Amino acid sequence: MKRFLTTCAGILFASAILAAASEVSWPALSEFKSTSHKAATTSEVSAGAAVFVLQDAGKPIGHPIDIELPQYAFHVDADSGEKRPCVVIQAEEARGQRLIGAYVLPERTLLAGFYNEFQLLGTSPPHSGAK
Repeated sequence: MKRFLTTCAGILFASAILAAASEVSWPALSEFKSTSHKAATTSEVSAGAAVFVLQDAGKPIGHPIDIELPQYAFHVDADSGEKRPCVVIQAEEARGQRLIGAYVLPERTLLAGFYNEFQLLGTSPPHSGAK
C-alpha cells in the first residue's frame, strides 16, 4: 500500500509540473548566454551570461556545478510554493553552498537562489507549450 501511495504521489507531482510547463511560452535556449562548466567572472555578469560572482576578499571561490547550461527550470518559492518558469544560466558552489543564477520568464529578470529552490527541467522545451 505504501508503494502504491508513493507511486500515486509521484504521478500527481509529475502531472502538476507538466500542467505548469504547458502554460509557459518557453524561449529557445540559444537566446541565452551562460557560464557552463566554469566559475563566472564580472565581465560575464556584465554581458548577461551570469548573475553573480562568488568571491572572498576579491579572489574567486566559486566552482561550477556539473549540470548542462542553459536549461529550463522552475524556481519554487519556499513560502508560497509558487513556481516561476526560468532559464538557468549559472550553477556554482562555494563553501558548501550550491547556487543557481537564472532568468525569470517571461520578463527575463535575473534571479539568484539556492540549488534546492529550483526544479531543473532539462534542455528540451517542457511539454507542448514551447515555442
